[in-house]
Amino acid sequence: MKRDGMMPAMLAFGTGWAVIRRAGRACLHAGVACVVSISVGGACAQTLALRIVPDAAGGSVQAPASAEVPDKPLTLDAALTWLRQPKPRASVDHLKLVFAPGHYRVNGPMNIAPHTSWRGTPIDILGAETGATVISGGRIVRGFAPVTDPAVLARLTPAARPHVKVALLAASGVSDVGTFVRHGFGLPSRTASLEVFFRGRPMTLARWPNDGFARIDALPDGPQGRRFTVTGAHLAAWQAEPALRATGYWARDWADTTLALTSVDPSAGTMTIEGPPPQFGLKAGQRVVIENALSELDTPGEWYLDAQAGKLYFWPPDTLRDGDVEVSMADTLLTMRGVSQVTIRQLVFEMCRGIALDMRGVDRVSVTQSVIRNAGGSAAVLEGRDSGFSEVRIEDTGEGGITLSGGNRKTLAPGNLFVERSVIRTYARRAHAYRPAVAIMGVGNRVTDSHLFDGPHTAIIYGGNDHLIARNEIDHVVQETGDAGAVYTGRDWTARGTIIEDNFFHDVGWPGHPAVTMGIYLDDQASGTVIRRNLFAHVGRAVFVGGGRDNLVQDNLFVSSSPAMHVDARGVTWQRGMSDDPNGPLRRLLTEFDTTRPPYATRYPALAGLLGDTPGAPKGNVIRRNIVLDGNPLSVEARALPYVEIGEMFGASDVLFVQAMPDASRGAPEALRLAPDAPVLRKGFEVSRFVRPILRLPS
Repeated sequence: MKRDGMMPAMLAFGTGWAVIRRAGRACLHAGVACVVSISVGGACAQTLALRIVPDAAGGSVQAPASAEVPDKPLTLDAALTWLRQPKPRASVDHLKLVFAPGHYRVNGPMNIAPHTSWRGTPIDILGAETGATVISGGRIVRGFAPVTDPAVLARLTPAARPHVKVALLAASGVSDVGTFVRHGFGLPSRTASLEVFFRGRPMTLARWPNDGFARIDALPDGPQGRRFTVTGAHLAAWQAEPALRATGYWARDWADTTLALTSVDPSAGTMTIEGPPPQFGLKAGQRVVIENALSELDTPGEWYLDAQAGKLYFWPPDTLRDGDVEVSMADTLLTMRGVSQVTIRQLVFEMCRGIALDMRGVDRVSVTQSVIRNAGGSAAVLEGRDSGFSEVRIEDTGEGGITLSGGNRKTLAPGNLFVERSVIRTYARRAHAYRPAVAIMGVGNRVTDSHLFDGPHTAIIYGGNDHLIARNEIDHVVQETGDAGAVYTGRDWTARGTIIEDNFFHDVGWPGHPAVTMGIYLDDQASGTVIRRNLFAHVGRAVFVGGGRDNLVQDNLFVSSSPAMHVDARGVTWQRGMSDDPNGPLRRLLTEFDTTRPPYATRYPALAGLLGDTPGAPKGNVIRRNIVLDGNPLSVEARALPYVEIGEMFGASDVLFVQAMPDASRGAPEALRLAPDAPVLRKGFEVSRFVRPILRLPS
């Protein structure tokens, strides 16, 4: 530890003495977990460190009697209780809660709620090295045995019967299995019911088909009805299933919903959904999966819960050992409200049914060198200012990665929230569309130097003003959806000032559907965005300007992405009604933020006279100094062409790369590095500053 550049003379953990010498003085404190004392100008300032151990650790304090410094390590609950009491000494100017290695199994969230006397005191919450401290909302399920119940065996396929095991959840202390709730597009993030994990990986609820999707054949009651048919469905077997569900892209390839089925009729060949149809109704030809059927538990890694009997059926994907199977129990793992100056470092958060980390109204809060995984909801919600995530690994979440919401859209004061030097993958397990790796809302927030990948829909959704999306690698997203982009925004003339620069987009899109895949998607007249110095390789329609204004697309390099850039004029054609509607989202926001006056009129001068300047026309868009290889460079609608400034475009004759290879084979950043004598550099082209960062992430 360093303070003001001074190295400590001695730092002792556990009971005993800790001494720091500075300026010729020393302060001594005995009998505490750790006190580091520094004398400054005759006053004694202290760093207090409390040790936290798992509940089963011997000699730990279960509940502190007062706010005095405890003389033994604390359990997690005891430490949180202690923190809610007044500061034991006014001279303590830095608090460390130091976790020992181990699993800390929680029934509810770690609520970080320091007493008001701690205000202004930095608090560090520190795990052990190498991710050895785990905050878990899971419970181990033991007692798996072969299935012997004849009725259950009759529902299983002959091939599955020798492999499926069953466990009584109550014997492992699991009684609350949760309640299924419809979730997906247009619905708020929902808390999941119980999920199953094997050796730390999420398993698959028994489903048909095992891979991919089936297709809706017919709609006996029409698109707003509740019945549908699917060729090849196992309707006779499904009649015995008490709690069937279905996940479908019911009418749009960018809107999925998971819902309950109320009945199956083999004679009519139909299934009936519970409640009203999804938001856009049903449509023949759309994709659907049937879930939660014991009769479909027919492949390793699948599971089924008999909620009535409290029995878990599971086909282990490998030899079953004690402790291999866990189920999620806690809804949330950590909460903060109105907290400031807290740092969380080197913790693993895993297995919950809802949002893992829920932090709102916070100031100068950071999560670093930590892992968040296996959440039924999203990894984290962060609302506040000057806070964020650094060197964090997020994976296997159900409804998104991180939501950043900070800054004031009326005053344009920035939030300064951030995600940096982090990895986010497999972040939309339960709800697929519009559950991004990162959602950015408000003003002046950033996502930088991170790797976002392996998602069914978008990687970043942003709204608001003056954000920065820079030096990220974004790949293998939009893998299951159409009319979607790796980075997406839309429907707000006032949401200006965002810069998207120096990113590397590659291998983006739904296989076989490049025409409905975008890299950067400025939808429905999104305006005022700078897109510069990005690398695109195998991205479909790489930059898509959907009728907006004042967007700059400059110094980007496109390979095998066709068309590389697109601009349309929807605001004066098929979307003219939205442009002219005084109560629609576009004009309503102009009024809400009073864009004719500062700060909007001064920050974004083009907004002040927008309504008198054919607002739906795509004016002010500039496309210049872009390199396009192995693809169509530009698609501009005829109605948009008079409004778009198109500058010099570069092709193969202008380019020389360090590595020689066919252009269609260029998919790595090293293969996109220009040689120093490339002709395009003499013509003003600015090279991307993307470099894959070396991240220090826990495994």
